[in-house]
Amino acid sequence: MDMPKRIVIFFLLILGLHTIMAQDLVDCIYLLEDGREAYEAGMVELVPELLLECIRTNGLSGEAKKEAYKLVINSYLFDYLSDEADSLMDHFVLEFPDYRAANSDSQGFVFLLDSHLRAQGIDPDVVPGDAELSEEDNADKGLLKRRVITKGAGYGNSVGFTFGIPMSLPMTAEGFSVGNPAGDESHFGLLPGLQLGATGNLILKPKLEASVGLLYSLSRFSYSATPMSFTSYRYEEAQHQLLMPLSVIYKFNPEDMRICYYLRGGAEPGFLLLASGKGTRTFESTRDDLSVERVEITESRKPFSLNLLLGGGVRIPLNKAFIYAEASLSSDIFRSNRDTYRYPDNDLTWVLYHVDSDFRVFQLSIWAGICWDLTKE
Repeated sequence: MDMPKRIVIFFLLILGLHTIMAQDLVDCIYLLEDGREAYEAGMVELVPELLLECIRTNGLSGEAKKEAYKLVINSYLFDYLSDEADSLMDHFVLEFPDYRAANSDSQGFVFLLDSHLRAQGIDPDVVPGDAELSEEDNADKGLLKRRVITKGAGYGNSVGFTFGIPMSLPMTAEGFSVGNPAGDESHFGLLPGLQLGATGNLILKPKLEASVGLLYSLSRFSYSATPMSFTSYRYEEAQHQLLMPLSVIYKFNPEDMRICYYLRGGAEPGFLLLASGKGTRTFESTRDDLSVERVEITESRKPFSLNLLLGGGVRIPLNKAFIYAEASLSSDIFRSNRDTYRYPDNDLTWVLYHVDSDFRVFQLSIWAGICWDLTKE
């Protein structure tokens, strides 16, 4: 074959190759639109099938390819396919090392991207080329703005509602009785209560949050005693309080999109609104009962309390929110009763035969709630 024919065949092959590549590019652009629509419709399992081949064969380029990467990675994260998302992020960072998370990026994508950038020795907080520019200059130049508040936090700053069931168990510091305290067979018992209110969480560090709440609390407990040999009684008390828990939350795995484990520790100041008691006395010989209706005893209780609390729980992310469940223990550092009102002139003392012992309250609480992320758009 002579040289002119070879040249003609060569150009024909080049032209055919460009035609095939152009056709592939057009097809991938259509597939990107389909992938975008599937993701927005919640059919995330279709997105990798539509776009992975275009990513691998360079059927897309530039911003289109970047968007395809993000759609597939976010679909994997949404579908709890963390290994697949992690593997694809490797390729994304190698191909787009200058990309930094934007406000529109999901929490999971932000975590994964930043961890891979750090693994490559890249600071995710520095946008290439803007290190010496002011924030105003960056805005003027249209440079990408970072997600500062929510990055590395698992969830952003949040507010929500909380509901809890406390089980109060006072502990006797010193026993008192209308009879002989040494022979009085007395003990406190658990009763369920109710706590509900509002809570807010502020991001401090990727794994650390400050939390504050305002709660209405109804705590209840019982007290049984045998002050004299011929009679025994059961006493029930209810305390209504306003509580303001202040705590710090440590999250073990805030980057996990399925479940986040955490510990909580802090203090809980409280103000007593109302306290009341009632009871039933039983005569041992006849087994007859004598009841005392509810009596207000607010003045017999200290108006202020301060609980130390420790707890742990789990968070489950939703769309722009999370639900949580938690168990906690708390202990009042002060004694709850006021000894100057140990023998009040009411039926609790002179009919029921109940006398306050010095006691401090412990609580085991089960919590649940929902919080909305204030930083997600």
